[in-house]
Amino acid sequence: MTEEMIERAVPRSRKGNYTQERLLQAAEQTFGELGYHDASVAEICRRAGVAHGTFYRYFAGKEEIFIRLIEGFEKRLRAQIDTAMEAAETSIDKLLAGYRSILEFIGRYVALYNVLREAEFLQMGIHRRFHSDIAAPLQQALKEGITRGEFRPVDLDTVSYALLGIVEFIALRYLIWEQNGLDEGVLRTIDELVLHGIDTGQPLHPPKDTGRTSEKASPVTPAVPQGGEATRQALLNAAERLFGEAGFYETRISSITYVAGVAQGTFYLYFPNKVAVFAELIREINERFRMEERRAISGLADRREIEREGFRAFFQFISRHRGAYRIVREAEFVDEAVGRWYYQRLAAGYMRGLQRGMEQGEIRRLDPEVLAYSLLGMGHLVGLRQLFIEGHDEMPASVLEALLDFIMHGLLLPA
Repeated sequence: MTEEMIERAVPRSRKGNYTQERLLQAAEQTFGELGYHDASVAEICRRAGVAHGTFYRYFAGKEEIFIRLIEGFEKRLRAQIDTAMEAAETSIDKLLAGYRSILEFIGRYVALYNVLREAEFLQMGIHRRFHSDIAAPLQQALKEGITRGEFRPVDLDTVSYALLGIVEFIALRYLIWEQNGLDEGVLRTIDELVLHGIDTGQPLHPPKDTGRTSEKASPVTPAVPQGGEATRQALLNAAERLFGEAGFYETRISSITYVAGVAQGTFYLYFPNKVAVFAELIREINERFRMEERRAISGLADRREIEREGFRAFFQFISRHRGAYRIVREAEFVDEAVGRWYYQRLAAGYMRGLQRGMEQGEIRRLDPEVLAYSLLGMGHLVGLRQLFIEGHDEMPASVLEALLDFIMHGLLLPA
């Protein structure tokens, strides 16, 4: 932010403060309803009831007011976390109060939280700054708990980001999609997972005899499509490459057809618009990931081993297909229904597998839906941090083991 922007952002009268606050409130509403790309300064001014020129007395443009909203959200959220944790006596209570307070805050400010989520996608630096600040008090509670002998020794960074991943996906499922609030049963399930993990301690079941060697199966090479299907696939391949590199809003249909090597009019023989090709890619990526995951866990009988290999397969997939994962992350900001479908489909299969593991006594009996979204969230945020923020070529083995150890055994020392 330039010095000019900082000076402009400081009102010099009570009336100026009031006007700036009206603009921020209108921006929160506008971004929350329309998203960053479809929001405009003109719409913000209309909702705030101020002249267009007045806006620029306080903000340099759409990006600045967007960032100011995020800064305000972060400051208020951090204050609430600190207040909640200060009131707790034990490290266990501090930690639970910490992530519960985040969920409570999101529930009160859903529209503003959606602004933040889109900001994380638009600028990775925002993701780094926000999560680093919010993870800090959780890491402090974990460190104190280990020192006091309340918690097992764990990797502070991995576990704190896993906790934030739980929060993100539980908020997505219960606060954004439905907006009915969180009942105590959901929160208790999270607490049980965090403190005790999922492993019952029962001996592992041996793998099924499938006739496979223990060597990992190599990816299957798909058949080469012919005729019209070949053109359609060329368009999908080009779209995946461009959406993955530049994002949906910066990609033009003309660019897709150029990279695919077809005339622009040909695009409309297969897809009515850009959203349609994007949605088809989401479905294709979902199927590709599920196919790789099925291969990775083929022959495994015990749910704990399935979890281990499933997480490994997930991290390998997103490390090899970074553009595809960017597309998945952007999906709900392009077409909310398609973005929701992607995660609901993953969660539905996940829940069935977890339920079987519970029935076989391999993992603890917890609400399978809450558990599924919690585990999806852990994988998402830890993977995002290591592979996209930190820039590792693949998931570090130490981080994977730290995450799996937390998932299996939780934080508490064995009784």
